[in-house]
Amino acid sequence: MEIRQLRYFLSTVRLGSLKAAAREHFVTQPAVSIQLKKLEAELGEKLYTRRGRRVVATQAGDMVATQGEAILGRVDSLKDSITQLTHGHAGYLRIGNIDAASIYVLPGVFHAFRRRYPGVDVQVTVADSDTLVAALESGAIELAIVTLPLGGEGLEVVPFYRDRMLLVASPRHELATSRLARRRPLQAASEAGLITYPAQSVTRRLLEKVFIDNGLTLRAAMEMSSPEAIKRLTEAGIGASILPRKVVVDELKRGTLKSIATGGIRFERMLGVVHRGVEKLSQPASIFLTMLMKKHKIRTNRKAGT
Repeated sequence: MEIRQLRYFLSTVRLGSLKAAAREHFVTQPAVSIQLKKLEAELGEKLYTRRGRRVVATQAGDMVATQGEAILGRVDSLKDSITQLTHGHAGYLRIGNIDAASIYVLPGVFHAFRRRYPGVDVQVTVADSDTLVAALESGAIELAIVTLPLGGEGLEVVPFYRDRMLLVASPRHELATSRLARRRPLQAASEAGLITYPAQSVTRRLLEKVFIDNGLTLRAAMEMSSPEAIKRLTEAGIGASILPRKVVVDELKRGTLKSIATGGIRFERMLGVVHRGVEKLSQPASIFLTMLMKKHKIRTNRKAGT
């Protein structure tokens, strides 16, 4: 059974005329007649008869008309849903990001996206960069905001946010009060031990490289993946830490944390958006990526590992 056959039949029964049905669908009367005969042949029943000049449905035709309206309603609803999806107004966005990106990089983009596309279900996975790349490769998510550099083959990588990091401690902590910290802050931090990211994380590897480049070793007093948790423990005076400036800016203003000057030694990381190719993105993901790129003025992209 074809949808057009059903539409022709319903119009014929409603208007009482093959000619009127043909006019409604902008086809010839023979075209309508041919399609209705095919429909009757497929169902094996006579669907309409003539009473004078008027066409009326048989009992089988009444059944087809009743259920046909519901069928076409569902078809039209499906078409409307597909149209909404095509234009980004329906469907779902599956995205992953590191914890810090949820706090100070993406909220503005999420807010703008939700305001313009309220019908899209946004599903966010928060995890470390390596876990997000694995989720991206498996198809569990379509976009990932991660710390660069990263592994993975055939992934599109777009660096977009340079994240400055600061050595911070409670004003009461020895790192904020000792003379050694003022003269040799990295050595003091190494000796005191840091509350820092897990050893296998990209951010931890970047921080360790800075210490190694200065002839030191980053000693971890505690390890955890959440920058918010690291910050709270640092505030409590349990240890010092190296955290993104945006994560601690409010605490620095309030004086519950103190930034330890590191001279010419800089801590920073690059965040990037990663995906498996724009041609593989759903419409919601493509729209979100465009909004993210526009906000951060992204112009270029490259393959992972290049």
